[in-house]
Amino acid sequence: MRSFKTTLIDRFDWAEDAAAFRFERPDGYSFVAGQYALLSLHTDEGLVTKPFTIASAPGDPVLEFTTRISSSAFKRTLAALVPGDPIEISVAAGRFVLPADAHRVVFLVGGVGITPARSILRDALQGNASLDATVFYGNRGPECVPYLTELTAMAAADVRLVLVLERPDEGWTGEVGFITPQLVRATVGLDSAALWMVSGPPVMVEAMESVLDELGIPAEERMIERFGVKR
Repeated sequence: MRSFKTTLIDRFDWAEDAAAFRFERPDGYSFVAGQYALLSLHTDEGLVTKPFTIASAPGDPVLEFTTRISSSAFKRTLAALVPGDPIEISVAAGRFVLPADAHRVVFLVGGVGITPARSILRDALQGNASLDATVFYGNRGPECVPYLTELTAMAAADVRLVLVLERPDEGWTGEVGFITPQLVRATVGLDSAALWMVSGPPVMVEAMESVLDELGIPAEERMIERFGVKR
């Protein structure tokens, strides 16, 4: 697969174990909102390549990726990068993209699984597309909710955010626990055609598929993206 050489511009830490990395966008690099790319780094265990969904929109001048930081050789090397350090990024791939005829979408995402939703929503807003979108966004606690400020601001463009915290701070008045069929049913109507998009780690995706099963959402109305699974 063809790759491009680029360099880190900067990083932003969402919390101790999650960060956004922004890279120079190589000349001629193109992608569709929701797609992923393979990032390759030389680590102490040799050259390692991992897939990451692109969090930026096709209209943005940078390539942005948000990920959890772990003790793996790749994540250690990624976390140690400083502005100007090199990295290789493959051409974009993946089918987790919004169909041209989709006008109503419901996202069921958790943690860094927000990245394709963020890309798709930014793309729609930049293109002034008419999109009825609801984002159910589950997180462990308020200390790490990537892109919360941006997603909240999207309310002005009819993007509805339903933030669900497993361990909220005292005084939190929003949804608590997990994304459930009852919450989804009470928030969005199920009588209108919608595309249901689920993304995140396999455990999160499996839980959300169970939610869709209980809601009776047919397979043809679902799009699923499992992070960390060979694609």
